[in-house]
Amino acid sequence: MISVAIVEDDEYIRNSIVQFLTMQPEFDRIYNYGSVELYMAGTVVPDVLLMDIDLPGISGLEGAFLIKQKSPLINILMLTVYEDKERIFKALQAGATGYLLKNTPLPKLKAAILDADDGGVPMSPLVAKKVIAFFSGKPAATENTTGEQLTARELEVARLLINGDTYKQIAWHLHISPDTVRQHIKNIYRKLQINSRVQLINEFR
Repeated sequence: MISVAIVEDDEYIRNSIVQFLTMQPEFDRIYNYGSVELYMAGTVVPDVLLMDIDLPGISGLEGAFLIKQKSPLINILMLTVYEDKERIFKALQAGATGYLLKNTPLPKLKAAILDADDGGVPMSPLVAKKVIAFFSGKPAATENTTGEQLTARELEVARLLINGDTYKQIAWHLHISPDTVRQHIKNIYRKLQINSRVQLINEFR
């Protein structure tokens, strides 16, 4: 069972999401807050946190950073109307696990929450395209300061990671075992001198 919290100042949107999630059997606890300050004043640490960007007081971007500092294992999904590249990458740098637009249908929002809890990096299609565009346009980022380049297979794994696929999905797409995926990811992180998917995405900004 997965616990979920939402930080959203629009009461109608917040209540609609809460009502929908409450009806889903995969979620056992649903919390909601109108601001980052209200969330941080409590003691709840959900498995997945849905976070608006344009909030009163502390913004969602600043809030994501502060919350990740306090609770490193939490999965934060930005849920916003903004689709510009600057905010997308600021959110990922702040520690967001994924980035969704508010026009995401509720069933797909549910799928994104489940994906995030399973280790994925869910993004709305338009957002994912922008991230992939950065990835595709900066091949030099696949080489670290020692000149050790990623192999073709490692590039495939990196592309799927950035696209939000879980380890199991990558294994299925590439017809390899999950253990092989883990080894490729270990090599990618070592070569690029990083230790997380968020940092991987930042490598291809």
